[in-house]
Amino acid sequence: MKNVLLLSGNENSSHLFLGEAKRTAETRHMPLNFSAASIQDLTPDMLAEQDLVLLAPRAVNQAEVTTLKAQVPTMTIPNDIYGWLNGQALVSLLVRNCNYYQ
Repeated sequence: MKNVLLLSGNENSSHLFLGEAKRTAETRHMPLNFSAASIQDLTPDMLAEQDLVLLAPRAVNQAEVTTLKAQVPTMTIPNDIYGWLNGQALVSLLVRNCNYYQ
């Protein structure tokens, strides 16, 4: 099971995306455990548990992201996937680019 954190500047938007991503991963029987947080709520313990941090497009420009990238693998969610809150496309992206499958 891979732990994947959806990280955004606004917790509300990442939580909306979270539900769709979880449903898609469960339906496809993908070993992905999604969670969500805002960058303000991120703790070192939370970060240590993650295999991958997915960054919302707006979070990429924040100063904290540079430090984050040195600690854990990160990927920026493409605008078209994040803008439409497309959990199916997100899971497909992870399967293609990160080899997150059984």
